[in-house]
Amino acid sequence: MPDIKVKTIKGFNNEGVYAKRNTEITVDELRARDLLRNGLIEEYDVKKAEEPENKKAPEPTNKGGKPAAKPKE
Repeated sequence: MPDIKVKTIKGFNNEGVYAKRNTEITVDELRARDLLRNGLIEEYDVKKAEEPENKKAPEPTNKGGKPAAKPKE
C-alpha cells in the first residue's frame, strides 16, 4: 500500500511515537483510513491508479476472401 502524508487534528500515539496536533505524518493507506474513522486526521486525497487502455484485438482477415460456408440444413 502506498504511503500517504496526512495532517493531524488531534494529538495521538502513532505506532509508539506521539504525533502532535496540526503536524504532517506519513502513514500507509490502511492506517490513514483507521485514523480518519476515529477523527484524528483531516481528509486526504488518494491517487488512483491509471486506467489501462483496453484495446480490442484486430478482426482476423479471412484468408480465402470469401465468407465462411454456411452449414447444410
